[in-house]
Amino acid sequence: MYVPPAFHSRYSKGYTSIRPLMANKLTGPGLFRLFLALLVFFNHASRFQIGIGAVFVFFCLSGYWICRMYRGRYAGTRQPYLTYLVSRAWRLLPTFLLLTVIALLFLWVHGNLADYWAKSNHLHFVLSNLFILGYQSLPLKPLVPAWSLDIEMQFYLIAPLLVAFLTWRKVPPALLLFAAFIVSPLSMIWLGPACLGSYIFFFLSGMVVASSNWKPSPRVAALSFGGVALLIVICMASPYRGVLLAGRHPGPLAVYSIWANYVLALCMIPYAMFTTEQKGFRLDGMFADLSYIVYLLHWTVVQWMSDHLGPHRFLYAATGTVFLMVASVIIWKYYDHPINKLRSAWVSHRKKSVVEVLA
Repeated sequence: MYVPPAFHSRYSKGYTSIRPLMANKLTGPGLFRLFLALLVFFNHASRFQIGIGAVFVFFCLSGYWICRMYRGRYAGTRQPYLTYLVSRAWRLLPTFLLLTVIALLFLWVHGNLADYWAKSNHLHFVLSNLFILGYQSLPLKPLVPAWSLDIEMQFYLIAPLLVAFLTWRKVPPALLLFAAFIVSPLSMIWLGPACLGSYIFFFLSGMVVASSNWKPSPRVAALSFGGVALLIVICMASPYRGVLLAGRHPGPLAVYSIWANYVLALCMIPYAMFTTEQKGFRLDGMFADLSYIVYLLHWTVVQWMSDHLGPHRFLYAATGTVFLMVASVIIWKYYDHPINKLRSAWVSHRKKSVVEVLA
């Protein structure tokens, strides 16, 4: 079709600027985190096992943001390590406690709470449901997705040391990542899933990206995301689909699911790092906060959905999904967001004054 030259001069500039603008919005860091949380929800609501890969990517993003925040915000406060630990606990614990209470009430109504109490060490059960640490090693978990928060808390304790080590720059980051790449699967095999070492590669990946200021190009990001999608399609179209189809009726190939998720998460790292530099929509910060609420609340919703697996299960699944999103927004607006604003203000008040910096 012939297009007059005047059309090019008037509209082509605006058209080329619209595409990257929309790409920045759709690849915002908060929207991507919400997407990952919804993948975990879909994982638990179906047989499609890609949720653990999403959690691995969450770990990578956590390493990136903790490294940037500690160097850029916490390091300039009074008693930086203490301020940092209080801030991190303040960010996680209030919403975790609220959603734990909801989960415990659900179990109590269903008459299952006594089993959780009887099969656990009582002190361990109480402390882990109050302070998260040790949650992964509970025999029965009221909020199963919270196992990753236990790993996060373990990482928070040593993250400032890793930040200092990366700043020291005596060990090449590539060598550090290679060592972590070897340690993580070996730790998973020998020490099990309750140990931080089993996931240290993903945390360190994000920290190395943050400390080295590596910025994946849009092309690399597209190859990363597209490659993951292609791998999933190939797997599902092959005789090996049982690797990703597990859930209630796992086949013999389901034992390889965690390693398949490991590979998918590795391939997704460049795209995840790409999103950290995008601006996103105006509400992108809200999307990021919602990802945490959705990630925890969805487990109770899935438990409710599992009670309705009859001929109308898809109607119940749709109802549960709508409830999950609406309830998450309400919790964010009236509970999580106000508490988070108080936390942010507290950290700001602990910044060192000019006199303290010069002293």
